[in-house]
Amino acid sequence: MAIVVTATRRGRTGSIGGFALFRRIGSIRSFGVFNNFTGGTLPEFAPFNLIYGWNYSGKTTLSRLFRCLEAGALHPDYPNARFDIQHTDGTQHDHGFATPCNVRVFNEDFRKAHLRWDDADGFNPILLLGAENIAKRDELKEKEAKRTQLDDQRRAAATEAKRLDGIISKTETECATQIVRELPNVGRFNKTNLRPIIAAWNGTLPDALSAEEVQAARAKVSAEQKDILPDLAVSADPIYPLWSESLALLNEQIDSSTTIARLLENPDVASWVEEGRHLHEGKSHCEFCEGELRADRKEALNAHFSDAFDNLKGRIAKAIIALNARKMEFSGAAYPRSGFYTDLHDEHAQTGRSLAQARDDLNAAIQSLVDALELKRGNPFDVVRAQGAEPQLDRLVEAAQQFQSLIETSNERTRRFASSRNEAVAVLKNHYTAEAMRRIDRFSLEEEIASQEKIEADAQSALATLDGQITDIQVELSNATKGAEAINDTLHRFFGKADIQVKVRDNDRFMLMRGEEPARNLSEGERTAISFCYFITKLLENGNDLSQTIVYIDDPISSLDAHHLLHVCAFIKNTFYRLNPGAPKPTRHECLAKQLFISTHSHEFFHLMLDWMRKMTDPMYRVYLVERTDANGLTASRLIECPESIQRYRSEYLFLFHQMASYAENPQNDHQIIFNLGNMARRFVEGYAAFKFLEHTNIDSSIDRLITDPIDAERARKFMHFYSHTLTREAGMQFPDMSEAQGIVTLILDAVRAHDPVHYSALEATR
Repeated sequence: MAIVVTATRRGRTGSIGGFALFRRIGSIRSFGVFNNFTGGTLPEFAPFNLIYGWNYSGKTTLSRLFRCLEAGALHPDYPNARFDIQHTDGTQHDHGFATPCNVRVFNEDFRKAHLRWDDADGFNPILLLGAENIAKRDELKEKEAKRTQLDDQRRAAATEAKRLDGIISKTETECATQIVRELPNVGRFNKTNLRPIIAAWNGTLPDALSAEEVQAARAKVSAEQKDILPDLAVSADPIYPLWSESLALLNEQIDSSTTIARLLENPDVASWVEEGRHLHEGKSHCEFCEGELRADRKEALNAHFSDAFDNLKGRIAKAIIALNARKMEFSGAAYPRSGFYTDLHDEHAQTGRSLAQARDDLNAAIQSLVDALELKRGNPFDVVRAQGAEPQLDRLVEAAQQFQSLIETSNERTRRFASSRNEAVAVLKNHYTAEAMRRIDRFSLEEEIASQEKIEADAQSALATLDGQITDIQVELSNATKGAEAINDTLHRFFGKADIQVKVRDNDRFMLMRGEEPARNLSEGERTAISFCYFITKLLENGNDLSQTIVYIDDPISSLDAHHLLHVCAFIKNTFYRLNPGAPKPTRHECLAKQLFISTHSHEFFHLMLDWMRKMTDPMYRVYLVERTDANGLTASRLIECPESIQRYRSEYLFLFHQMASYAENPQNDHQIIFNLGNMARRFVEGYAAFKFLEHTNIDSSIDRLITDPIDAERARKFMHFYSHTLTREAGMQFPDMSEAQGIVTLILDAVRAHDPVHYSALEATR
């Protein structure tokens, strides 16, 4: 099967210069097995950093942390991850990705993203610049920097416009809510209904209403519709003629030559006789005393009660009726306070008092004259003096007109109640809206929004032009032949021969070839090596500045193929390291990348790289270990300084022996040690069986040949199986008991001693 490689064009091209080296990982949270790691005591990273870790220790997970920095986004498997990496200049990168970071990572994720081991497709040509395109490359970098600046400007303007618009929108929503709350009968009302009100202002806020105006409008809105009130009837005709006539009646005298003195002196008797006279018409005797009524007596009485007498009394009676008719009958019951709208209550009280007072004054003056006329009517022969002056009607008419005006105001409002209420609602809507917009100075905000939107639009237009220019330059720089040559050169440098080459197909995509045929049946080691070569070539894509790039390489050697150990070591050294003979320390040893991280599970590869790095001065390199432990029942990994015991022994087998022998002699109830014992025991037995029995079978087959007692063999087998964390049983993980662990480790070591005493003595001699 041929290999088909697919290339992904990066969104961020060029180098990012000027940032410092990574100093240390500050912390990692919720990132796979790195669920609660703190690196405060971790030795500072150096230009060259070598990391060792067994399979499943968390080594690849750590590389994914760096790949997150490369992608500028969290890994999809760890959406809640939190981390920070500190720089030597005091700044840091974290899970917020606020600052771009020029990091390139080679790991399993890179291989899956960029390479397909299939002959169905090729891959896009790698964009690699030639020497003749330096000017184009510089122009591209300049335009990309300008694009970043314009895009930042556009984003900032859009963000600011959105923020300001959010202030307006929030205020509009709050204002609409207030209107619904204050005017419960307003119906459905939201911020959209505010827009016509605001538009009617034509960019100028209306003057604020006074508290009295607001209160009056509220009263109209909350008022209930009143009944139509009757008009007030008040006569404005002059009273002078009637008054003068009445005064004349009081002063009028009747001829007294025929009067009877007793009746003059006794008005009550005169009144009694006057009424009784009519009862005795045609009678000869008195109805009271039955005495005889003489003719001369009747003549005397008729002379006393003459026609003039009757005429005067009749005129007095008419005057009294006329005066009483001019009295004003005004009652508050006809015009109660509740019959008027709330905002008219104060005026009702004031005008009502004025009218009542004017009424009382008029009626009192008339009654005084009526009383005098009644007295005159009782004794027409007397002259009666009037006690009061003629009343003036001006004050009454004025008070009546004011009260009538109030009645008309109330009635008019009743007749146009709906429209008046709607006008008051409109006034209050306008008032509440104006108050809300005045608080935020709305029209100033709109001017600022328009300014920011113009900045955004101008930047967007400039970006469109710039993107076209960038695309044109990239097209000019895109050269499939140069890309193929670059990959082939890398493959040749790696393998030391040209049997595997890249050829460009008709569709400008690459196909791996072995000679003239598609490369098929590639070994796992070849695939890993080719993937690594492709990664190295991509490091220089688009003129990327390697000296400003942090490179992280995870397991460039396949677990199934150690054939390319020396190739990879030499290739990494030649790519990332330069010796400057004669230069002062530490510049004699130069890292060609900004910083290099290499992680591996291969003990042999680890020591090959360590031997090379040890030739540098100490500040130039650091060695670390990814250690997987268990804390409180949770599987966790951490990055620590690599123990001296791992660095000291070139053979992993010898290292495992020393760890197990030390524990057998001095057992410790340390979870970090006990946690790894099952895995150590398994790897140690596998190593012993590999060279002793010349076979690579699993421990189920080899353990019985090493430990002949079936019960002991089964104990060892169960221990190595159950407590080996390569079996990925995190959920059911348990710690072995310390005495159990010591017993099994001692059992295995004793079995090796009994099986090959000479070999065991040689192992002991290294301690």
